[in-house]
Amino acid sequence: MLRKMSQALKYYDIGLNLSDPMYQGIYHGKKYHECDIKHLLHRAKMARVQNMLLTGSSILESKQVVQLSHQYHTDETRLYYTLGVHPCCVNEFVLDGNQSTIDNPTNDIEFNEGLDITDINFTKSKIRELFELINERSQDPQFRAIGEIGLDYDRFYYSSKKMQLLLFEEQLKLSCLFPEKPLFLHMRNCCSDFVAVLKKFLIGFTDSADRFDLKELIDIPRRVPYLPWINESGEVCYKFSPNRRFVTHSFTGSVTEMQEILSLSDYSYIGMNGCSFKTEENINCVKSIPLNKLLLETDAPWCDIRRTHDSYKYLFSDLSSCKLETDDPWNFGLSQAYPDIQKWFKSVKRDRLDKNPIQDRDNITIKSRNEPCFLGHVASVVARVKDLPIEDVASQVWEVTCDVYGE
Repeated sequence: MLRKMSQALKYYDIGLNLSDPMYQGIYHGKKYHECDIKHLLHRAKMARVQNMLLTGSSILESKQVVQLSHQYHTDETRLYYTLGVHPCCVNEFVLDGNQSTIDNPTNDIEFNEGLDITDINFTKSKIRELFELINERSQDPQFRAIGEIGLDYDRFYYSSKKMQLLLFEEQLKLSCLFPEKPLFLHMRNCCSDFVAVLKKFLIGFTDSADRFDLKELIDIPRRVPYLPWINESGEVCYKFSPNRRFVTHSFTGSVTEMQEILSLSDYSYIGMNGCSFKTEENINCVKSIPLNKLLLETDAPWCDIRRTHDSYKYLFSDLSSCKLETDDPWNFGLSQAYPDIQKWFKSVKRDRLDKNPIQDRDNITIKSRNEPCFLGHVASVVARVKDLPIEDVASQVWEVTCDVYGE
């Protein structure tokens, strides 16, 4: 029976930033090693991560994940993608010539606060560019969600609250033109505003201003239910489909905030990764969330589980027989999450990877760089916090994830 359960163990990583320069060997603008994506995906396969959702963070990076997903997709490592502009990248809608990426902040809060829509035709053209990208890929079976979009009030050094709110709403309006596509959402320290914006679309509203002429994109008559429509007064009306699925990924809020988000809709879900487990309050969220509302992710190359996190002890199956400060969790139960791996991967500094023979690099990770093969660590924390077998957690989360984003 145990063997049968371990054979069924498989994972679906809903958050992989594969377009990040780290996977090309570039860290803070400096090249340290060659692209190791093939080796990374081989490790994912060994760790039984069968499906991965590549996240778009800007228009440029959205185009990149389209290319990457098609380049590296196989029957054994299935790669899907999202399309959208992250709240930290929304300056690209107002700055001409700005090649916005998630690894390139302005680091200037005052400058960001001063940005506004000064050239409405330029902003309109960028919104149209995003629409055309989504529309062109709308029938691609590897395109699984609109995102990563949302709000981030922890990082105003990337973009201002004003611009984030404006472009979150405009992207949600665009999403209404594709009512069957799930959403991949970002929320940091902004629950009240985040919930208010989503409620607006769940209830439905009339946009009399139509500031960026989205009316021009609306199909009359509607081809499918819940597309935006134009009322008798010529105003655009928006409302989410009642079964619109959306995931608030990389959740780091409180139990109360989590419950508020989940109560928005029967089709509201939460994504968790290493950053979701840092504190005791975070762990309480893990205890509270029903498995039928949970999806798992690495959010690689970030959000790894660290020794300083409250979750680290949950990587061990029996704390009474080990020392957290010195012992390796692999030898104390973590290996149960990885039935096909006899020994965990070697870890080297980024400037040491190319010093290893190519044939050895399938078994080498980079220190402080997260990747999909670590998803079993995330599942292990959830399993131990909830006192459930890892197989039960992985199986239920797999089913939920496939229901939201497709298998």
